[in-house]
Amino acid sequence: MGIRDRGGTARAGIGGVARAVASAPGLRLAGVMTVAPLTGVHAGNPGAAFERLMEISRNLRTIDPAATMVSAGMSGDLEAAIVAGATHVRVGSAGLGVRAALG
Repeated sequence: MGIRDRGGTARAGIGGVARAVASAPGLRLAGVMTVAPLTGVHAGNPGAAFERLMEISRNLRTIDPAATMVSAGMSGDLEAAIVAGATHVRVGSAGLGVRAALG
């Protein structure tokens, strides 16, 4: 992955990861997290990406009902995340200012 790539668990693997975390001693599955994609079908449409995350979150709760956290959105798209139902947002650059790029 390059510095502009964003990754995580592919949708097809979420159930397996969730079951592994939920059954591991000392771990608690809190929920899901995403940032708006830079490429792909939802690039430039964070609202659609966050709606998809909400669907994934609902499905996840069939595995672990306590996994209610939905972390989505950053300073530039937090309104779309809130509209979609995010329980947590990240407001780094809005509070701290724009930082120099890494690399």
